[in-house]
Amino acid sequence: MRISTAYAQQLAIEGLQERQSQLLRAQEQLAGGRRVGVPSDDPVAAAEAEQLRSREARIESERRAASHAKHLLSGAENALSDASGVLQAARDALLASANGSLAPIDRAKFAIELRGLREQLLSVANRADGADGYVFGGQSASVVPFDASGTTYAPVGGTQVVGVEQVNPVRLDGRENFSAIRNGTGTGTENIFVQLDAAIAALEDPALPQSTVAQTTAGVIGSIDRATERLAQTRTLVGERLRAIDMHEQALESGSIEAQARMSELVDLDFTRGVAALVQHQTTYDAALRSYAQIARMTLFDYV
Repeated sequence: MRISTAYAQQLAIEGLQERQSQLLRAQEQLAGGRRVGVPSDDPVAAAEAEQLRSREARIESERRAASHAKHLLSGAENALSDASGVLQAARDALLASANGSLAPIDRAKFAIELRGLREQLLSVANRADGADGYVFGGQSASVVPFDASGTTYAPVGGTQVVGVEQVNPVRLDGRENFSAIRNGTGTGTENIFVQLDAAIAALEDPALPQSTVAQTTAGVIGSIDRATERLAQTRTLVGERLRAIDMHEQALESGSIEAQARMSELVDLDFTRGVAALVQHQTTYDAALRSYAQIARMTLFDYV
C-alpha cells in the first residue's frame, strides 16, 4: 500500500509539473504575442517560418541593390541631360560662328565660348557618381574616365551592374557616349572632344578663310548631332531601367507584405485564444494542485 501511495504521489507530481509548464508557456506566449517561440512549439510552422525569414532577407538585399541602382541611374540621367545641354549650346555657338561677315576677332570669341563648353562637357564625362565611382566609369570602379585631352578613355569599357533577381547597370560606358560615336558614314567612330578641338582650332586661326571655317564647323555640327543622338539613346535606356526598378521595388514590397502576413499566421498568437488557453491551463493547474494536496495527505491509516 505504501508503494501504491508513493506511486500515486509521483504521478501527481509529474502531472502537476506538466500543467505548470503548460501554464508558464501560455503566460509566455501571451506576454510575447507569439504562438511559436521555439521549434518544438510547432515544428512544421517553425520550419516554414525559417524559410520565410530567408526569403525576407533576400528581399531586403534586393531592395538595397535596387535602391543603389536607382540612385546611380538617376545621377546618370542627370549627367546625360547636362551633356546634351552642353552640346546644344556648342551647336548654337557653331551655327552663329558660320556667319560669313564675321572677322577673325569675332571668330576668336566663339572659340573662347566653345573652349569653355568643351571643359564643361569634359567635366560631365568625368563626373563622380557619389558612390566612389564615376557615372561614365564603365566597368572600372574608381578610374577617372577621360584625360584632359578627352582622347584617352582609361576604364574598362562596358557597364557595371548590381542585383541578383534584377540586374541593373549602374555605371555607363563613357567611350560609347563621348569618344567612340558612330561617324556619319557608319564605317568608323569619332571623338566629340577631338571634333570640338577641330572647330576651336579653325575659329582661332585668323589665316583661314571664312569658307574653310564654315566647312569645318558644319562637319563638327554633324558630329554634335550624332553625339546628341547617342546620348539620347543612352538616356532612353536609363529611363527604361529606372521604370523597371520601380516595378521591381513594387513587386518586392508585395512579396515582403505577403511574407510578413504568412509569418504572422504561423507564429503570432491569437490573443483571444491565448487568454482562453491561459484560463484553461490555470484551471487545470489549480485542479492538479488540489489533487496533489489530497494525495500528499494520505497515510497508511487512511486504509485501515
